[in-house]
Amino acid sequence: MTDQNAAITITPHDLPLHCSGPQNETWNGHPRVFLPIQSNSTIECPYCGAVYQLVGEAKGHH
Repeated sequence: MTDQNAAITITPHDLPLHCSGPQNETWNGHPRVFLPIQSNSTIECPYCGAVYQLVGEAKGHH
C-alpha cells in the first residue's frame, strides 16, 4: 500500500505537467488535467489529490 499523500517528484524534463490519475488505468482514469506548476514548488491535482513536486526551474512552462 502506498502513501496517497506522498509527493510525486518531477523535473523540468517532465513538463508540461499533466495528471490522468496516477493509480488509474488509462481507460478509466480521470480526464487529463494540465497543472500550472511553478519552479521548485508543489501542486495538487483537483481530481484525484495527487501531489506533484517540481525540482528545478520551469523555464517557459506554465
